[in-house]
Amino acid sequence: MLRTRTRALAVASTVLALAVAAPAGTTATAAVARGQVTLVFDKNPKHPTYSKLTAYSGRRVVGQWRAGSGTTTNECKVGRRNSGGWLPNGTYAVSSRTKTYNGKAIKGYAIRLSDKKCNGGEGANRDELFIHSRMSINGASQWRGDRDYKSLGCVKLHPDHIKALFKTLDKYGEAKTLKVVA
Repeated sequence: MLRTRTRALAVASTVLALAVAAPAGTTATAAVARGQVTLVFDKNPKHPTYSKLTAYSGRRVVGQWRAGSGTTTNECKVGRRNSGGWLPNGTYAVSSRTKTYNGKAIKGYAIRLSDKKCNGGEGANRDELFIHSRMSINGASQWRGDRDYKSLGCVKLHPDHIKALFKTLDKYGEAKTLKVVA
């Protein structure tokens, strides 16, 4: 109960801080109207493939989807052949999004995240991080079921859900950051 309440307060304070960080002379509402979106990935330590990704416009939830990350809760495990640790906690910059990504392990809809060192900046560098799904380069689903929520360490969504996330970003504005909490 305490962990859940602490996590909820951390997420709420992050979203509130981002909502009120409007430029001088404007209000938080005006900043939101210009397209301020925040993504929060809330890791579920008991069931990592039942974590969730939430999109906020200001303090309002505009989308929420089931998501997974990694095959283990060890954030320093670097992915090799279907195994990797989940994303380290912290804030990631969102650098780009595309519907036609053509990488070795990732195809189709993808949102690129900044690199981050695990263990509070003292461990292995986690790179090539994305929010993505299991798709072909043209966005066709290749989803095989719940096991596909596991990843090499990225945030992974069902194909229908990443398409809904892209529509949400089209409607409310680009996300500049992803906050990862556990």
